[in-house]
Amino acid sequence: MTPVDPQAIDEVFQLLDRPVWIITAAAGPRRGGLVATWVSQASLDVGRSVLLAAIAPTHFTAELILESQAFAAHLLTREQIEHAWRFGLGSGRQRDKLSGIEVTTAETGSPILPDVLAWLDCRVIKHYDAGDRLLFWADVLAGRRTDGQPPLREHELLGLASPEQKRRLKDNLLSDIGLLRPLADAWRQRPG
Repeated sequence: MTPVDPQAIDEVFQLLDRPVWIITAAAGPRRGGLVATWVSQASLDVGRSVLLAAIAPTHFTAELILESQAFAAHLLTREQIEHAWRFGLGSGRQRDKLSGIEVTTAETGSPILPDVLAWLDCRVIKHYDAGDRLLFWADVLAGRRTDGQPPLREHELLGLASPEQKRRLKDNLLSDIGLLRPLADAWRQRPG
């Protein structure tokens, strides 16, 4: 068998340029959010829209989604990049990432960020534990596009990052890998 070449595999994945999503959730008085790029439309039926989001089980927001069975998904424009840094760096366990933002509350109880490119209010219908990710399938109950600009994408976000933000992102990534790899390994060992 040919040995795995992680660099060659990463070069393939670097061809992808996914939209940057902010996922928010609330459970009682606790609320939080994070940056996600593994979010996708999961139904072709616009009369019954479904969103699929993959969230690391170690994140505070995953805990909130599991408890509330709901979340909101937001797309940003380039001009709203500060939201990406607010929600992408640090943990919601240490600070309220929504502090100072005048959010509205969706039908599901999820926080809706003001003046973003677009948002969707989602109620979880199923979730699957895939080890290093919780996959949430959710009915989309409401949504709105508020701007005609294109969404902020992953490569643009990284290209606009300061050296300090890039360092913090890399530190977060390495920390997540250290926490999540054992969960993925355990999942792979489960029977069936």
